[in-house]
Amino acid sequence: AKAGQARRLEFIEPQLATLEKDAPGGDDWLHEVKFDGYRMQAQIAGSEVRLLTRAGLDWTEKFEGPITAALAKLKCRDAIIDGEIVVLADSGVSSFPLLQADLSARRADRFIYYLFDLMRLDGEDLRREPLVERKQALAELLGRQPEDSALRFSDHFHEPGKVMLQHVCRMGLEGVVSKRADAPYRSGRGLSWIKSKCTLRQEFVIGGYLPSDKTGRGVRSLLVGYYEGGKLHYAGRVGTGFSGKMLTDLKKRLDRLEAKASPFSAAVPKGKGLTFVKPELVGEVEFRSWTSDRIIRHASFQGLREDKPAEEVVQEKPKKGQSEAKPDAKPAKASAGTAKTAIKLSHPDKLLWPDEKVSKQDLLDHYALVWPRMEPFVVNRPLALVRAPDGIQGQRFFQKHASPGMSDRIARMKDPTDGEEILYIKDFDGLAALVQYGVVEVHIWGSTIDALEKPDQIIFDLDPDEGVDVGKVREAALDIHRKLDELSLPNLVKTSGGKGYHVLVPLKPSADWDAVKDFAHDFARALEQAAPDRYTATLSKKARTGKIFVDYLRNGRGATTVAPYSSRAKKGATISMPATWPEIEKGLPPNAFPLGDETTLAQLKKA
Repeated sequence: AKAGQARRLEFIEPQLATLEKDAPGGDDWLHEVKFDGYRMQAQIAGSEVRLLTRAGLDWTEKFEGPITAALAKLKCRDAIIDGEIVVLADSGVSSFPLLQADLSARRADRFIYYLFDLMRLDGEDLRREPLVERKQALAELLGRQPEDSALRFSDHFHEPGKVMLQHVCRMGLEGVVSKRADAPYRSGRGLSWIKSKCTLRQEFVIGGYLPSDKTGRGVRSLLVGYYEGGKLHYAGRVGTGFSGKMLTDLKKRLDRLEAKASPFSAAVPKGKGLTFVKPELVGEVEFRSWTSDRIIRHASFQGLREDKPAEEVVQEKPKKGQSEAKPDAKPAKASAGTAKTAIKLSHPDKLLWPDEKVSKQDLLDHYALVWPRMEPFVVNRPLALVRAPDGIQGQRFFQKHASPGMSDRIARMKDPTDGEEILYIKDFDGLAALVQYGVVEVHIWGSTIDALEKPDQIIFDLDPDEGVDVGKVREAALDIHRKLDELSLPNLVKTSGGKGYHVLVPLKPSADWDAVKDFAHDFARALEQAAPDRYTATLSKKARTGKIFVDYLRNGRGATTVAPYSSRAKKGATISMPATWPEIEKGLPPNAFPLGDETTLAQLKKA
């Protein structure tokens, strides 16, 4: 049992991470998942528990409930712990909008407090101890928590920083915080904690808004900015990401702050009903990129940040430049996404999908947006290409080898078994070169160029006969999911962009092609034997009548399947999109995501 009321502890200014483009490598670093929540310092003194924001505000009352109760049960006289409070979405990823919604609704049952540092324990200041020792002490303090506990130890990984960042981006997380394993705890921003992000996101000061024409909506867009040299610089408008209740609350707060003069240091674009406000509210915004004149593009509002004073908001810049062109260079037209390329598109307005009005530039913009997620699946992996230089209504070519005029950004190597040429890409310039070359589908081998003979995935491609209901195809995907779970094989799913789904089993690259293909064939035959009226493992059209062909042939050496996030040469300009099993259960169709559509952009914004 703890002593009763003890002397209150002093607030410790938190240590902050510096933004860099890449996660650091080397054995000196630990890597943690970057959470999307509120940074919170827990102070335990006798029987009293307090929760303080990174600015030192007391928010204990806001989060009172399971978190404070669990902290009070920890076996210590006193402690100061650093962490982040989040709410997890169904996908298991932290969601700032859900956290805000629960705070508004005074709902405390979903809050989870991830703890990642311990600065004081039982009267002893631990800040000079190495991080690894502080985390060890924190793990021992937490002990074995109940499964439904509101407290979680934020584990770390020793993977190379680049690999870790690829993993978290592939999972749709926000990014990585890398910390020097031997470093003390130093308040303020420094270089012993580095944050690297999958998407661009930061806080902005709200300096005005445009009212909505729609009844009850209140706000059409926010005018936001950041401080530099004591002045508030305009950074653009934010017009998406609002929910109904959030808008109502936001409008009330903006009304109370209405101002006659603009708070921005320079003139801003005018709009009907433009209203300025005192620059006191801070909002978190996710966006695709910065323009050359420092305006944000494709911005989405994530929620208000009440834990950060407005005057502290500045433009976050990576220490390593984000592939910015040199002043004397003449870059190609920048894509709208986060990735940049030196590849110049000829005829960027050429419509590759004429009915859908989707151009070459639109396709490049899509790939720029998804590149942080797509890169791990397509780089250094043998490719097959579907080209439609005159658009998908013209002639199409399936191509595995180089041809005249192909950019040198598309790499080549010799297949060691037969001397045939293999194509692959090393970076985003390679993918941009494929777009320039009229490639409308990117297909990948199940192995990398470094381990050609050792596949790192199994693919089951569900290919229904004409007329088979999409609901039956969805049930088939879920059936395979359950059977793979029974075999304790991890499995993922993506839409094909056409009529079916692709179920993927990630592998450690150790088995050879024959072993992997034999397993896939046996699995497909077992499905057929268990439900011969639903499935076939035979390729012929005749065997497939009224059934779903479980295509295991994608698992042979040299066979390919369409890459995650690739466009499809199909009506609707759809893409092959990774999804979650709960989304499939809720009825997500295989052609749900047209390129550039709001549905697709919303899916990509999910944590």
